[in-house]
Amino acid sequence: MSFLYIYERAAKIGVKDNCIVIENAKDNLKRTLPIEGVENVIIFGEASLSSNCVKHFMERGINLTWLSSKGKFFGRLESTQNVNIYRQRRQFACGENDDFCLALAKKIVSAKIKNQITILRRYQRHRKETSVSNQIDAMARLLPVIDRVKSKEELMGHEGIAARNYYQGLAALVEPEFAFSGRNRQPPRDPFNSLLSFAYTLLMYDVYTAVVNRGLNPYASFLHSIRKGHPALCSDLMEEWRAVLADSLALYVTSKGIIKLDHFNEPNQEGGVYLNADAAKAYIAEYEKKVRGRSHYLPYVDYSVSFRRAIEMQCQRLAKAVEEGEPDIYQPVVIR
Repeated sequence: MSFLYIYERAAKIGVKDNCIVIENAKDNLKRTLPIEGVENVIIFGEASLSSNCVKHFMERGINLTWLSSKGKFFGRLESTQNVNIYRQRRQFACGENDDFCLALAKKIVSAKIKNQITILRRYQRHRKETSVSNQIDAMARLLPVIDRVKSKEELMGHEGIAARNYYQGLAALVEPEFAFSGRNRQPPRDPFNSLLSFAYTLLMYDVYTAVVNRGLNPYASFLHSIRKGHPALCSDLMEEWRAVLADSLALYVTSKGIIKLDHFNEPNQEGGVYLNADAAKAYIAEYEKKVRGRSHYLPYVDYSVSFRRAIEMQCQRLAKAVEEGEPDIYQPVVIR
C-alpha cells in the first residue's frame, strides 16, 4: 500500500479508468497512476476533487487528509468501514484505568528515550570532534527511575528532563550552518526546527491512518492528555518513532546536503520558517524512502518489515492489548 502526496497548487484530482488523474492547469501537466494500492492521499494547500473521485476513494477505503502548504491540519475524509465501536469501547475503558495507562505510558516513554540515545550515538560516530556523552549518560540514568514512577505526572516530568538533554545533544550534532539551539514550534522559527515539524506532521498522519484502519479512536489516548481536536492516541504511538523516523531524517538530509539553507523561504509575518515547494517535495520523497525501508526491529516477528508496515503492526498490537486489558501485550519498538 502507498501514500500519495499532492503538493501542486490548484491541482484537480479525479478518477478515470481505474486510475487517479492529477491535472495542473498552471503548467498544463496531467499525471495518472493506478488507484490500486493507494491507501492514503495527503493534500498540501489548495486542490479540488470531483464528487466521483470522492465516491471512488470512499468505496475503496482511501483516506484523504488536507493540510496547508505549511503542514497545518485542516481535516480528513475517511470511510466508516473500519470503525469498530466494540474495540473503541474497550479503548475508552482502558483509558479510564490508571494502572493500564501508567503501565503502557512507561513502556512508550522508556522506548522513546532508548531510541533517542541510539540516534545520538549513531550520529556522534560521524562527528568525532563533538561529544554528547554527558547528555546520553543523563538520559540513561533516567531509565531505571522511569520503571519506578507511580503516576503519569511523575513520568512526564522525567520525560521532560530526558527531552531537554536529547535536544541539547541533537543541537551539538546538527550541521553548524543550521544553528539549532533547541526545539521550537507553532511556528518553527529556524530551518532545522522546520524540518522536524514537517517530519512529525508526515509521521502523525502515517500513524493516524494505521490507528483508524485498526478500528481504534485516534483521539482517545493513554499517555498524552486529551484535548478537543487533537489526535492524542497518535501522539502516544508516535513517541517511539520520532527519533527513528523524523529526527534521523532531518539529520540525514542536512548532513548530506539534500536540504540546504537556501531551500527555505524567508520567515513569514509570524516568524515561521518553511521549505519552498520544490524542497518540500524532495523532503517528502526522502521521508517515503525512510518509511519504506525494511528492518527487523519488531520484537514479536522474526522477519523484516517496512517501517510503515511496522507502524500498522504496532497499532494492531495495541488493539490486542486494549481488547484483553493487558498492557504488557504492547511491545514498543527499540532500535539498535
